[in-house]
Amino acid sequence: MFEALGRVMYRRRRWVVALAVAFLAFAGIWGTGVFGHMTGGGFEDPDSESSLAGEVAARELGRGGGDVVVLYSSDGLTVDDPAYAAAVQQSLAAFPDDVVEESVTFFGTGAPQLVSDDRRSTYAVLTLAGDGDQRTAGLEQIEDDLSAPGLETQIGGGTTLNRDINDRVSADIARAETISLPILGVLLLVIFGSFAAASLPLAIGVTAILGSFAALRGFAAFTDVSIFAVNVVTITGLGLAIDYGLFMVSRFREEIGKQPDTETALARTMATAGRTVACRA
Repeated sequence: MFEALGRVMYRRRRWVVALAVAFLAFAGIWGTGVFGHMTGGGFEDPDSESSLAGEVAARELGRGGGDVVVLYSSDGLTVDDPAYAAAVQQSLAAFPDDVVEESVTFFGTGAPQLVSDDRRSTYAVLTLAGDGDQRTAGLEQIEDDLSAPGLETQIGGGTTLNRDINDRVSADIARAETISLPILGVLLLVIFGSFAAASLPLAIGVTAILGSFAALRGFAAFTDVSIFAVNVVTITGLGLAIDYGLFMVSRFREEIGKQPDTETALARTMATAGRTVACRA
């Protein structure tokens, strides 16, 4: 079967290339749209016992705050100064209810736990509306407006922490890929010995990655897909493409010296190395 497939691929090579280009165009346009359909880190299983218990507690008792914790500090004022209170309340007053469900401050509750011992720092605890992704979007919407005039402002809390972790991990992985890919290109050229042979694994990798993006776009229509799947697809697609590409090219080079023509060499390559790749995949 694999030998026959190799002969068909050789005889219909122009059609194969045309279909591959058409598939790449489709996957490049439709598949890359998956980025707008992915969720955040995906660290929580909504069907786990802890998540279900959290939903029951939130439904029966109300969801606890702490999505965003804002620390206000001043070198010259204390929380007892009217100017301090006015600055904090002004910074929190304009947020819409569909973004901030509740804000808890010392000035609204008088709770001493929200004030430092020297009374120059105080916390504001904000509860954001919506689920995880909506809370992150809400944080992005209000973050620039949290600063209080005349006070030093620092932002923390669960939603802030998760957003920062996701951003840092994504940026670090992207940086690693940016550094590694040029090195990879040089190594491929050295290992394969020619530009045409070295470009083959990259072409296969691009095809596999875009095809995976298209598949993820389909999965995202029915279930949650973590944004980190993009990085997994990129690294895995390139790794397998290089591994199998080296295997196929090496075998083809052996067969091209033994067989009477290119078609037979390709057929034998598919019957041996191609079969192995199909079984390993």
